[in-house]
Amino acid sequence: MNEREQMVVVGFGWVGQANALALTAMGYGVSYFDIGSPERHYGKYAELYDSVTRLDSILQTDSPETCYIVCVGDRVSEDGVQDIGAIRSALDSLKGANGVIVLRSTVLPDQLETLTFDYYVPEFLHEKYAVEECIAPHFVVVGKGATKKREPAFFDAWRRRTPRLFDGTPREAAFVKYLSNLWNATRVAFVNEFGDTIAEPKSPADVNTISRVMNFVLMSEPYQRYGRGFDGHCLPKDMRAFTRWYKDQNKNVALLEGAYRSNTAHIVLEKSHPSLPKWFAEWGTPHMSGLVALREFIYSVGKNIRDPREFIQRRILGRDI
Repeated sequence: MNEREQMVVVGFGWVGQANALALTAMGYGVSYFDIGSPERHYGKYAELYDSVTRLDSILQTDSPETCYIVCVGDRVSEDGVQDIGAIRSALDSLKGANGVIVLRSTVLPDQLETLTFDYYVPEFLHEKYAVEECIAPHFVVVGKGATKKREPAFFDAWRRRTPRLFDGTPREAAFVKYLSNLWNATRVAFVNEFGDTIAEPKSPADVNTISRVMNFVLMSEPYQRYGRGFDGHCLPKDMRAFTRWYKDQNKNVALLEGAYRSNTAHIVLEKSHPSLPKWFAEWGTPHMSGLVALREFIYSVGKNIRDPREFIQRRILGRDI
């Protein structure tokens, strides 16, 4: 860890707070800047919140050791037009900054190419476990822009802790982000549409009948359990935005449009069928591949040999995440 590196989270909503709390737990000094007065979303982390300081101006602590993590959200209209005005404004405020700029917002590939940053690292978080998933990410996707600035130190920790690592261009990283969300949304829509053909979910017994059939083939995997339609902050808007963007290029979006319509119809069904459980949205149990495990082992051995005192304090005495 670079002990001098200071984190500034720009945008303190769901994603910004998860990043700030996770990096604080990982031992970094973290502050944030937000033009509003956001409420706390992760109540069980009160002590960590108290360690995150608010800045009066976005460049208040600027230095070559500062890392700006931009977590400002996009807006998507009902007809799929993506508005990245707030993201662009935040990045414009960082022009000329000495620190490295890491963008974590969700941005369509073409729009992303109009923005200025050093690294694009889209998030793959679920609200319920967002902090934990920032500490040990299921996916780490790094899109390096045209920059000579060094990677932030926490990238190394994320690379070692994740079972799924992708290094590429910012445009490739944007496609990975949308592929993940659209694939998850499409699975939810298909499972529910097929499940509705088995029985009408009037009671828990009906839902159990449907689930027995579905789970035999789909193994109760995340995003593949019969229940309610997809909702929340991300999947609906990302499905609309990507479908509109791709359709405007005269591409075939029949499957994506159908999945969105199917989900909308299923949500109408929910209103008269309260027995439907909430759809299952979280990553499966992380699996560490042999290569990742070997990399983690080599890193840990080398680190502990270099600094045995840190090993005793952080590992044996439990002063580490």
